[in-house]
Amino acid sequence: MIRLLVVEDSKTVQQALVEIFNSDPDIQVVGTANNGDEAVTAVMTLKPDVVTMDINMPGIDGFEATRAIMASCPVPIVIVTGKMDPKESATIFQVMKAGALMVIAKPAAPGHPEHEESVRELVRSVKLMSEIKVVRRIFPKEAVAGASHPYHPATPSVPAVRVGIVAIGASTGGPPLLQSILSALPADFSVPVVIVQHMAKGFTENFVNWLNLSSRLKVELAADGMQMFPGHAYVAPDGFQTEVGPDNRLVIAKGELENGQCPSVSALFRSVSTVYGNNAAGVLLTGMGKDGAAELKILRDRGGIAIVQNRESSIVFGMPGEAVRIGAADYILSPEEITPLLTRLVNSQQTL
Repeated sequence: MIRLLVVEDSKTVQQALVEIFNSDPDIQVVGTANNGDEAVTAVMTLKPDVVTMDINMPGIDGFEATRAIMASCPVPIVIVTGKMDPKESATIFQVMKAGALMVIAKPAAPGHPEHEESVRELVRSVKLMSEIKVVRRIFPKEAVAGASHPYHPATPSVPAVRVGIVAIGASTGGPPLLQSILSALPADFSVPVVIVQHMAKGFTENFVNWLNLSSRLKVELAADGMQMFPGHAYVAPDGFQTEVGPDNRLVIAKGELENGQCPSVSALFRSVSTVYGNNAAGVLLTGMGKDGAAELKILRDRGGIAIVQNRESSIVFGMPGEAVRIGAADYILSPEEITPLLTRLVNSQQTL
């Protein structure tokens, strides 16, 4: 039985969520909280297996509550919120950076055509996230203006190859890592980057807006026929398989689920390896399942560069772990090591 704590300041919404979860035989709602203060106390006293967290609440909001929980009594946290204004994108993903595993929209109202499907997706997501083992977070003090504490990891040697594109796939735990990677890549990064991030419906546009706040690359929501440019990053949209075409353009189309996902990392990696061959670089980050692993091996077998996140830094070592298991990785690295490697791979071609 999954023990769940529901954190929601609206009594009406809170009651609806409790009824939804209690109707599932595998879930028991062990408590509710009306604000962040109550949430922190309830986690410490009730010891739930998973928490659903609202963001905008009186007093301590969802962001501060998540930070406090992950620093003191870590537990899987799922953000359950309404669709937010794009101007509030940073709020959603800062909560994920603080340790929340995923964000999902509140279910559609009863009678709405999407009600039943949105309820099923919410319950499924909570069950999946309850299985993830989270660790205590240590949050550094806010940096003093002008202070600098750079981290310079050792970067492995790179082969003499010409990289024409970088494709990145991620799932659970991916958004903060992608923000970190893109914010560290140089503005003159001389190839395009295409990204598939598994995400609940309705939040990808906000994700793109958030990435643009810190990325030195221009981040765009991918569209069919869009031409790819160096120094730009393209994020796959909700519900569309995203591939690259032979004319340096993106191919976006409604497609079947692959590995349970649409967009899927597998579809992206397969197209990249077909079009770019040994000029492709693929990066597989944290996530549940095995999406992209077999296709990363194909990319590697065709002479491309295959990079996989290591176990120690992965929230879920499912996708990268499968890639390691089947021999699909040239490099197994932390995110701090991936960015300088990508930069060197791309920059080294200037001297070839």
